[in-house]
Amino acid sequence: MSKRLLTLFGLIMPLLSIHSFAQTETSTTQSLNVELLEVGKQLQFQGPARLESVFALAKEQSVSLQYPLGTTLFDKSERANKTSTALKNSVLNQMIQHNLVAHPFYKFIQKQSFAPRLLSAIDVDKIRLNKFDNPLLRGNYLLASPLREEKVYFLGNLNSVYSIKEQAGIPLQTQIESLKSNIGTLSTPPVLIYPDGHVVKPHHGAWLTTQYYLPPLTLVYVPFGDLEYSEMDQDIVRLLTQLIPNSIKRPQ
Repeated sequence: MSKRLLTLFGLIMPLLSIHSFAQTETSTTQSLNVELLEVGKQLQFQGPARLESVFALAKEQSVSLQYPLGTTLFDKSERANKTSTALKNSVLNQMIQHNLVAHPFYKFIQKQSFAPRLLSAIDVDKIRLNKFDNPLLRGNYLLASPLREEKVYFLGNLNSVYSIKEQAGIPLQTQIESLKSNIGTLSTPPVLIYPDGHVVKPHHGAWLTTQYYLPPLTLVYVPFGDLEYSEMDQDIVRLLTQLIPNSIKRPQ
């Protein structure tokens, strides 16, 4: 074989390799995988798909989608996983530094799964009627659609995770009073984390009488310190907004 042919062959092969790699990479990024947490199944698409199509197939797999406020699409990409894992580890390390490794909430965080939210409070009807609520999806996701349980969860600087039935129109303080034998008197205002990840931070004094709306599956986080100055508590709140709801061990 002549030197010229060898040179041309040497130039073409790397280009073929690059093209092959590019095809593989494109194929991976263009595909769509959605884990259906509620039923333990997975939807796989060879290419991108609209959210409406994902929901239609999810319904065929017996996913309820009965509680829009709690229906969430979590980002399960490698990058998102690294971000959530780093935040979870940071929270655990800060709790260790505050000598809280034996605290029940430390063990609670250890056992939970977290992921950044891509879409929250997903309403099937809005998706169908508004194209802007029906994005084209590609990548890896997890669809969480918890059942609408009439419960509110209290956790954080407590000796356990508690749940009480939601009492619409009753001040938060009144609900806390029903748990006083378990949680005692709170020295700092709690933080409300709604099922769609929205955070409400009641102010000193006001939370004793204000009628904060607590929709089903709201998390009421009791900080370990003053939220305004405690980096650990701030990070915990951020982490709890990424909590995959079906992964909570429900108190009985």
